[in-house]
Amino acid sequence: MKRKLMVLTACSLLACGMQTALAQDYNTAVSLNMGGAMGVSLKQFFSARSAIEVGFDYNLGCKAPMFTGTYQYHIPLAPQFCTYVGAGVNIGASHVGRHHNTKFALGLDPNVGFEYKFADAPVALALDYKPWINLTTHSQANNVALRVRFAF
Repeated sequence: MKRKLMVLTACSLLACGMQTALAQDYNTAVSLNMGGAMGVSLKQFFSARSAIEVGFDYNLGCKAPMFTGTYQYHIPLAPQFCTYVGAGVNIGASHVGRHHNTKFALGLDPNVGFEYKFADAPVALALDYKPWINLTTHSQANNVALRVRFAF
């Protein structure tokens, strides 16, 4: 019994050490977002696995400027590589340019993605899916984005 307890304790300590070693190695990043919606964002980690990302995107097809804020929980998969899941909110408009068609947009933003941080450069690449589930106008499900993050 004592031996099992020692093995379990050693495995637990090793797992904790691996999780720390696999955590992202930056605190803040500015992103250029390209995809269904083009834009910029700022990502800030407040723990090894938790981050907040705020951004401005413009969906060309729907003529929709949107401000977003999302929480992301990062799950390490390998050194420098992780997946993240999260949710947030958006506020903006759709069909801007035609006064009678412009609609106020307010909604929810679930998101899921993968991120790879280059070890010797302040650059990370992320691919994510973040649909805009709008409560006041039609939703936009085509928000797949490639994000080029400049970390500091």
